[in-house]
Amino acid sequence: MYYPPLDQAYPIAAPMPMPMPEANDPYHMQEQVKTPMLPLLGNLSHANMVQAVMKAIIGEATAIDFYGRLIKEAPNELQRAFIEDAWLDEQKHLNAFSKLYVYLTGQMPQYRIQPVQFKSYKEGLLYAMKDELEAHSYYRDMTLSTTDQLIIDTFAFAMNDEIEHATTFAFSYNL
Repeated sequence: MYYPPLDQAYPIAAPMPMPMPEANDPYHMQEQVKTPMLPLLGNLSHANMVQAVMKAIIGEATAIDFYGRLIKEAPNELQRAFIEDAWLDEQKHLNAFSKLYVYLTGQMPQYRIQPVQFKSYKEGLLYAMKDELEAHSYYRDMTLSTTDQLIIDTFAFAMNDEIEHATTFAFSYNL
């Protein structure tokens, strides 16, 4: 689908009349501001987007395995419930990213994970919090690297949950 450059699609409005500025007064000088081009971080190639989706799939599958084991280490029902909520969300994300992969390639994703190793429950929570923050940033960057609405929506869907998970893990770490 073709999207014209924003400055062609939406002409830049003429500057509004301003009171006469005093000589060399920078607060009264007005310049025309151009709207940034989309996508904001540049358009990823199809191959790069497929790689990005596969990275997300592996990350989500790894988190599912990791959280499944971390749930068993939780010291109380509240923390177990927090981790289980994240675990269920990660399953939804894996399903969404898998569907996106099929949309982009016409094939089911094939992947392997490397299980996360942790020595203690607290170490596992800290790792989970950091991983969720990294996933949030990565997913944000992917939403800003395309104009394909399905890709944007899929990454945004997961991105919003990732920041919630990071917050929950940080809270649990400090209990």
